[in-house]
Amino acid sequence: MKRVLIVEDDPKIAGALDVRLRAAGYEVQQAHDGARALSTAAKCLPDLILMDIRMPSGLGFTIREHLAELRLAEVPIIFMTASSKPGLRRAARQMGAAGFFEKPLDTDRLMACVAEALESPLATGSRSP
Repeated sequence: MKRVLIVEDDPKIAGALDVRLRAAGYEVQQAHDGARALSTAAKCLPDLILMDIRMPSGLGFTIREHLAELRLAEVPIIFMTASSKPGLRRAARQMGAAGFFEKPLDTDRLMACVAEALESPLATGSRSP
């Protein structure tokens, strides 16, 4: 079973994503801030991360950089944001994001992106701690 880590500080959004992902057959973990995201990722070794860009204890882009230190740089990340700040999509693309979604989320498109990212050769679940 593929593991997805949701990194989202809004409990309603995180809960709704959790329900959708579990219904689709994924194992789900949640973290509500940047510090917990890193510790949870190190423990659960996710196959994919859905990450808000702006949240307490760190920006999603910064957390992405720290994942490399945990030997998790190859984990696909789909970024989500409520910000309309110009350049975020481009920055996500430059970081190798598997996807970028603005809130409110189009959950059907997001779920399709999750499935596609998990089918990629990098999301094989063959990482070692």
